[in-house]
Amino acid sequence: MAAFCLTVQMIGSSISILLFTFHFSLSMNSNFLGVVCLNRQYTRLDEARTLIDGIIKSISNEEDKRGAYVHLYGVGLLASLLALKRGFDRQTAEMAEIAGMLHDLLTYVDRASDTDDHAHTCADYAKEHVLDHLSCFSDEEKAVMYRGIYNHSDKQVLGDPFDELIKDADAAQHALRNPMEDFFYDKPRIQRAIKDLL
Repeated sequence: MAAFCLTVQMIGSSISILLFTFHFSLSMNSNFLGVVCLNRQYTRLDEARTLIDGIIKSISNEEDKRGAYVHLYGVGLLASLLALKRGFDRQTAEMAEIAGMLHDLLTYVDRASDTDDHAHTCADYAKEHVLDHLSCFSDEEKAVMYRGIYNHSDKQVLGDPFDELIKDADAAQHALRNPMEDFFYDKPRIQRAIKDLL
């Protein structure tokens, strides 16, 4: 049992590091593991990352900045993976990734905003500082992302399938950050999300 637990912890840590490294390398527009990407297609996700990275880079507290990259980019990638695994199209996966990257952004920019109602204030912040500036998304797509951010803390409520992507990705990132933390890992939502990811 101890060997299994150690393996699960190592896998969870490795996934978190890999997700962060992959996203960080893309956001920095650098080579990932020495692979040169020539003629890379610029996507709507790149436009969102440019805005989000600008906000994260302005965070003065280095620990908060690191936490923002790890958690927000981790949730973004997990939301995208879950979307594809659950049969959504690539555009929806792209939107899920952006909503995941935005879902807690305000709590890293302003630690005082990390309250029980943070999902709602984070959604308003995301709309004002990022979503309203993304000209490449329709108003309907922006509304879907806003709603996913707005509802991400309602984990006891089964909601719209897009909202569930953000909730599950958020919960899974918390659990995979440290699989030995029973508080996160043992919850049915997390177990379902991990099963969907594997």
